[in-house]
Amino acid sequence: MARVDFLIDGRRVRWTERNPPYRYADDGGYLVTSWLTPGRHRFRVRATAKDGSVATNTVVARVSPAPTPPAKLAGTWQRTIDTSSAPKPGSKGNPTSTFTPSGVYRITFEKRWIKDQFPGKFVYPASNKTGHGFIFLSDYTFSPRLLHVRGEVIFHPISFKLAEGGWWCHEGGPAADYRWTVSRRTLTLAPVRGTDGCGIRGFIWTGEWTRAG
Repeated sequence: MARVDFLIDGRRVRWTERNPPYRYADDGGYLVTSWLTPGRHRFRVRATAKDGSVATNTVVARVSPAPTPPAKLAGTWQRTIDTSSAPKPGSKGNPTSTFTPSGVYRITFEKRWIKDQFPGKFVYPASNKTGHGFIFLSDYTFSPRLLHVRGEVIFHPISFKLAEGGWWCHEGGPAADYRWTVSRRTLTLAPVRGTDGCGIRGFIWTGEWTRAG
């Protein structure tokens, strides 16, 4: 197989796989639909063989509305983090070499995803060695006191020229559960089991956040 393209609602390719297993969002990843408008959508897989022959399969499925997070949690929070003791890029706690500069981090809870925004401005190609301006978009579900975070929400082919396009540890996770509490303008996040299987995410998330704005 030369490649497998995944298309949604037309000709625009949302993901391409060139190595088996051929799945959306790379090995361990998956398609998250929270960014799509509620309603019917066309999901098409197009496989191109090495001899150039093409086979396609299309399904139409209904996407349900993504739930709205609790009002206390929803919106943007920030905290200043000294990352000098963070798991080093390439280590067990940071296996895919996420660069985390010291500074103000922002985390936003909305219907589509959890959005993490790293300090500074994204400037290509410098940011790919510093992490400045990175934006991660994590799939999650919630309850009145718990967050269950999974992998990255991917809706376009990965490009190192874009701020959005990285992930915590791996495309598909690992998943983790966090307790969340809000007191006035302070959000506290703490992993349920004391640690997050993705060490670098746990380092950045765990602690107190202040409501931004």
